[in-house]
Amino acid sequence: MDLEVRHLRVIRAVADAGSLTRAAAELGMSQPSLTAQLQRIERMLGGPLFVRHRAGASPTALGELVIAKARDLLPQLDSVQQEVLSHLGFSDGRLSLRYVANPGPLMVRLLDPLRELFPGADAKLRTEAHVATVVDLVADRQQDLGALVEYEGKPRTPRREVEERVVAVEPAFVLLPDVHPKARRPMLELAELAEEEWVLPPSHGSGLHDAFTAACTGAGFTPVVQHEAEAAAARELIVAGAAIGLGQATFRSTPGIAPRPLRGTPLRLRHSVVWHRESALAAHGPAVLDRAERAYADAIGNNPQYPAWLSDHDGRSLTHRGPGASATRNAPLPPAS
Repeated sequence: MDLEVRHLRVIRAVADAGSLTRAAAELGMSQPSLTAQLQRIERMLGGPLFVRHRAGASPTALGELVIAKARDLLPQLDSVQQEVLSHLGFSDGRLSLRYVANPGPLMVRLLDPLRELFPGADAKLRTEAHVATVVDLVADRQQDLGALVEYEGKPRTPRREVEERVVAVEPAFVLLPDVHPKARRPMLELAELAEEEWVLPPSHGSGLHDAFTAACTGAGFTPVVQHEAEAAAARELIVAGAAIGLGQATFRSTPGIAPRPLRGTPLRLRHSVVWHRESALAAHGPAVLDRAERAYADAIGNNPQYPAWLSDHDGRSLTHRGPGASATRNAPLPPAS
């Protein structure tokens, strides 16, 4: 049995509120997310904790036992949490919430939701290109929350101190000069681009180069990566017609560049959030994940091609996948073909 502090907080919140609706609002969660989490806790404990009825929710005998234990334990744990908050920078009623992110749709968009979730918090963003640096900073408690962007393929070695939740898995788009003959088409085969010269950003531990090489090999060719450049320089090269590139599905529309999806989704990116398992933030993990999902959904309109792709695929890019994922809102991406 792996009963965690956050589970006890959920149980106590439902008991105190007497209603899943009110408890969900207090926890900053949607009611379906709270219901799903409570069901998982009940399966873990071997029986129902609450009887749901029209007036709310009443504890069962097992629920009364667990609630009593939660009421005994949580005040002590809250005292520890206050010490942790102090370590994180809490002073004069203000929490310094340190947030580190790889460049992507969550990087800036998650700031306001974090401030709403933690009123009075001084959310501070630090950008980091390298995936492992973000994970290490969170694992070593130098940062409180991290946002990762990685290409799916070779698994990254996890750090046991860190809790990771997948926000979304999306297709990579090929970025063409808008004067390119193939830019007139709504979707391309990767094999059609065998003769092109490419510009790719440095991998920074994202798995890009390995995933790209594997996808091209699977399509029957060895790619010519003529340039390695960060985003701004890559855009200039693409607009100038010197190369084609790859971008996230939420790539912001740029004059002179035509993003196009690849048939069969041979390249996929994973967006995740990470926090330390023993941090004060861990108790708010479901709420943080919910805010991250909303922030990602807000970024979908950056690239007009992406909503069209989602419509064709029944919205199947938004998926929780990975260890400890809280729920699956949509079916996973179809297999690459």
